Amino acid sequence: MKGLAVFIMQGGRQATIIVATTAILSLLIPPLVIVSVAAVCLVTLRNGLVEGLRVLIGATVATALLGYILLGTSIVSFSYLFIMWLPAFLVSLVLRETGQMNKALEFLVVLGMFAVAGVYLSVDSPAQFWLAGIQEIIKTLAEQQGLPGTQDDLQEALAFWSKYATGIVAAGTLISLLMSLLLGRWWQSLLYNADGFDDEFRHIRLLPRDGVVFVVLTTLAFLLGESSGEFLWNLNIQVLLLFFIVGVSVVHVVIKNKGASKYLLGGFYIVVFFVPHLMLPLVLIGLSDVWMNWRQRFIAKT
Repeated sequence: MKGLAVFIMQGGRQATIIVATTAILSLLIPPLVIVSVAAVCLVTLRNGLVEGLRVLIGATVATALLGYILLGTSIVSFSYLFIMWLPAFLVSLVLRETGQMNKALEFLVVLGMFAVAGVYLSVDSPAQFWLAGIQEIIKTLAEQQGLPGTQDDLQEALAFWSKYATGIVAAGTLISLLMSLLLGRWWQSLLYNADGFDDEFRHIRLLPRDGVVFVVLTTLAFLLGESSGEFLWNLNIQVLLLFFIVGVSVVHVVIKNKGASKYLLGGFYIVVFFVPHLMLPLVLIGLSDVWMNWRQRFIAKT
């Protein structure tokens, strides 16, 4: 990975090649989109606005040409630009200028909230929109193979989750952007500031205002009507991402400070990735850390 980071930082042309080619390849191997976006983050974090823009523009043009040649359309380029590269570029600028990961995370969540608001402003009933789309997919799957459960149970579950699909999809995009930002920051640390990333990640901590935003949104979601409440819950899903990351950071510090092996730490991340039930405890740890500062309470020195 360090060799790839070195190649990216050799110049704008090299960075553009990586961003564009991995974006096209991600159509076949989706995780490669993380590498594509991380390259944008690395260049922006290290070289700033102008160089970041050059890579952004160059990658957009290159991907448009590749998309037209290989797929017969260049629309994929603009999808990457507006959904992945541009938000990553902006978040990287925030991190570069402030030097504070918590502010970059807050900005990322604000972008997600704007995306949710944009959907609710442009679509009459987002829940019905998602429900119709999911039902078409389910219908196709049902024709190919049997589905577990009764139709009534399935429809009830679809009706429930479709209300929150906007927030879930937005949060999923934010997670991809966050992984790219962290990878780009790690690359920067490997090349220019050994151990800098580990120290920064271990000290991610949110401010009380983040907890207040969550509490206010949750309270209003309960008090207001179904339509407004649905919108607020979808906004709140983005805020939960903040606390999830902080929760991961807290557990990371605890495991590492106890002298546990790197294999235990690696095992923790594998479990987090494959066991979604851990999300709620980690969110609660992150939320409570706003006021409790668990790392200071339980660890003498981080």
